[in-house]
Amino acid sequence: MKKMVKLVSTLAFVGLFMYNSQAQDDANKAIELYNQTLQAAQSGDFATAIAKSKEAYDLAQKVEGAEETKANLEKMIPQLYLNKAKKDLEAGKFDEALAGLKQAEDEAKKFNDAETLKNAAATVNDVHLKQAKNLYDNNDFAGAIAAFDKALALDTTDAQVYLLKANSLLKKGDTQTALETFEKTKAVADTTKKADIAKQATAQIANIYKKMAGDAQKSKKWADVVSNAEKALEYKPDDATAPKLIDLGNYQQGAALQASNKAKACQFFKKVKYDEKLKANAAQALKALGCN
Repeated sequence: MKKMVKLVSTLAFVGLFMYNSQAQDDANKAIELYNQTLQAAQSGDFATAIAKSKEAYDLAQKVEGAEETKANLEKMIPQLYLNKAKKDLEAGKFDEALAGLKQAEDEAKKFNDAETLKNAAATVNDVHLKQAKNLYDNNDFAGAIAAFDKALALDTTDAQVYLLKANSLLKKGDTQTALETFEKTKAVADTTKKADIAKQATAQIANIYKKMAGDAQKSKKWADVVSNAEKALEYKPDDATAPKLIDLGNYQQGAALQASNKAKACQFFKKVKYDEKLKANAAQALKALGCN
């Protein structure tokens, strides 16, 4: 996951000094506004800094003698929008942060500021992630999923985001989609060599399949018990419960077929091999049926 860029509290711009000349009043005014911009930015008041910088830039464009001021403002304005957006992000003002980042990108394009453009784009992803986590913590799982999707639209290789989205889906009660997303998480984590995330996703997949096996047991859908428990065991070979569920499913299917399909019943009984009690019962059934 991209590391959030820390807010820059001060800007490395050098103040400009006014020079007195009746003919340069407008240029001096632009310089004065520029210096006010610096003061506001250095105090963290980026809203004021932006307002002053725009006023200064509009004036500097119109007068002679303010070329240096204009050039410095072109470097400064995109960064001011970016830093205001970061400050809004830290305060949890997600909509304001996204709006500010859009303005930062627009200004960066206008003034050919590739570095600020890159940083603004990266910070958009940070906004979606922090917003999603905030929604998740407040049990708004549908909102969190939507925010995680926005983050994934910007970066499809972030296994951590897939994991968080999958957990949100699970909390929301959408088990099937959660399962599919955990599987996607594992695939991405394996590809990007995120072993810890792959391990977490694998454990969740195994748990979901085992729960599905348990639910199938309650409704006496024995074939589903077996298939889901086998999948759970595939993802977690050392699981102690899944083998017993497999035995139970096979035994019950065999028992249901004893009277109607002896050969098929024998096949199911022969599959019972983990649970000692069921294994003994299956052996008795095989003997009674005369199975080879």
